[in-house]
Amino acid sequence: MMLAQEEKTELVDVAIPLPIEDPYTYRLPQSLVGSVQVGCRVRVPFRNRTIIGYVVALDVQRSVEHPKEIMEVIDSEPLLTDHLLRLTKWVSETYFSSWGEAISNVIPRVLKAALEPQPKQKTTTEEPNLVHLNEEQEQALTRIRSCIEENRYKEFFIFGVTGGGKSELYIRAIKEVLKRGKSVICLVPEIALTEQLKLFFVQHFHDQLEILHSKLSLKERSEAWHRIRSGEKKVILGARSAVFAPVSNLGLIIMDEEQEGGYKQDQTPRYHAREVARWRASDLGALFIMGTATPTLETMYRTSTHETEKLVLSKRVDGKPMPQVKIIDLKETAEINRRSVIISPSLKKAIEETLNAKRAVLLMLNRRGFSTHVRCFQCGEVLFCQHCAVALTFHQEEQEVLCHYCNFHMTIPTLCTQCKHPLFRYSGVGTEKVESEVARIFPKARVARLDTDTTRKRGSHERILTQFRMQEIDILVGTQMIAKGFDFQHVNLVGIVNADTGLLLPDFRSAERTFQLLTQMAGRTGRGSEPGTVFIQTYSPNHYSIQYASEHDYAGFFNDEIERRRTLRYPPFTRLINLIFRGKKDQKVREQASQFRKALEDGLRGGDIELLGPAPLPLYRLRGHYRWHLMIRGLNTEPMRTALQAALGSYKRKTGVYLAIDVDPLTIL
Repeated sequence: MMLAQEEKTELVDVAIPLPIEDPYTYRLPQSLVGSVQVGCRVRVPFRNRTIIGYVVALDVQRSVEHPKEIMEVIDSEPLLTDHLLRLTKWVSETYFSSWGEAISNVIPRVLKAALEPQPKQKTTTEEPNLVHLNEEQEQALTRIRSCIEENRYKEFFIFGVTGGGKSELYIRAIKEVLKRGKSVICLVPEIALTEQLKLFFVQHFHDQLEILHSKLSLKERSEAWHRIRSGEKKVILGARSAVFAPVSNLGLIIMDEEQEGGYKQDQTPRYHAREVARWRASDLGALFIMGTATPTLETMYRTSTHETEKLVLSKRVDGKPMPQVKIIDLKETAEINRRSVIISPSLKKAIEETLNAKRAVLLMLNRRGFSTHVRCFQCGEVLFCQHCAVALTFHQEEQEVLCHYCNFHMTIPTLCTQCKHPLFRYSGVGTEKVESEVARIFPKARVARLDTDTTRKRGSHERILTQFRMQEIDILVGTQMIAKGFDFQHVNLVGIVNADTGLLLPDFRSAERTFQLLTQMAGRTGRGSEPGTVFIQTYSPNHYSIQYASEHDYAGFFNDEIERRRTLRYPPFTRLINLIFRGKKDQKVREQASQFRKALEDGLRGGDIELLGPAPLPLYRLRGHYRWHLMIRGLNTEPMRTALQAALGSYKRKTGVYLAIDVDPLTIL
């Protein structure tokens, strides 16, 4: 009996960072007994290779036949706290990944084998250029401060107009938390915004500040991870993955520009940083603050159900007016010129006047549009799915339009269903072409572009933005990267080259994203001493998202859009799980999706759950793979998850077909 008991105590569970059932049980050899703790990395044999895994349980009391031995204990002390182990376990269960995959998403790929003690540095928090708060800011700060003092979990949403002073509230809240010896994580959606806020944060937090983003080298990321874990750095500013920062004594998580899609990871585990932050703050009794002028409908709906407390900043600081917005109907411009134009005569004149006044111009084109769609040249009507209220996508090979949600398809009518005029196919232009056209029209202006193509090199984001801030660039052309968070005092004109590209995505969130992007872009002007102006060029001047954005009317948009969501049973009234099948052989992928649907149907009978598809994804063939998907829609995720787990248990994957599971998808591309 004693021998059997000793054998059992030598077994440990190890989470493997692969898409497999987790964890695996290994034997700890006598030479390593006492040298391993939960949360440490170990090197283990796995199938026909060796791999690094993570110890998640010791003294495993179960019978295991012929367990393999752990080869090496890498860490002398745990890398993962109990909290981070609970967090990664929750991520794996919520987003259908293995525990090992969730853990590997938290730990940098390259870490020193042993943790080296970090020298403690004197940390200071200074208050340069103390800003006077207005009445709304004071009221909001009072509520935040009272919850910090109560030392309990609480969720706030700061609903503030662009330029309303959210950043100053963030700074004040962080200082309150630091006074109590706690740490803070501040999340931003884009690397460019990380660099923008870095300039602001460094004034206040100096050597307490750590920056985390994907442009860091592996060595830099590893060193930053250790500084945070040791408690040397207490204010963490970064993009999505910074939500997993191994801070000690976490007291506050801030999520700026809560609506941004960059907070959702598009590979396993497909987590949303907002939900991770919410769980983490709740687990530790910390404060969670979100802020934006254009929240997602899900977040604003939570304020109406009192799950989240709303704090309102309705006015710009210093009483500065919101910019005047002018809508340009591109149909009229195209009719006059007998061709489509990039810069309308009205926008051209406004740019000339702004340049003559020695002020700066921002021009934005959202490049997220990806496919050709069918639009009437006369009235601007776009063909939409009669079942899903999303734009139909044109497929050239089949010469038909298709809904990528429910697979509804039809041949293209010869006449517009609204005005009976002929239809024509329309496709947009990219930022590079806009930059070229602007340089041609204004040869003396200094023109630059900010998008993924121009910011591949390290430091290029900051270099371009610094040049623009120093007024070395007159006209900055960019994608949505230039729409959020930036505070350029010398910008007096914003032009949206084509507001329609986002509306044409086959997605029920297209109107919401269009409203958000236009509102955020409008907020980039009029922040200095002179009022700003915004020109919105569009083929759909009467679309409700564009009309509400031109009036800076979020409440109107929310009330309109939320009823559409309620009628069509879309979030926040339902939850979605998207199942994506891909492979190099179309027929095999389609058959696998159909078979999986049958397995799901058995577990979904009798419940208020819909199963949509299979249907081809909009990006039907991507990187040599054909892609089909199924969509599960229900009132809550528990029965959906139960049925999905059961189907996965009986799922026999065909060779060459891969399945990805996206819980609460933001896009269906």
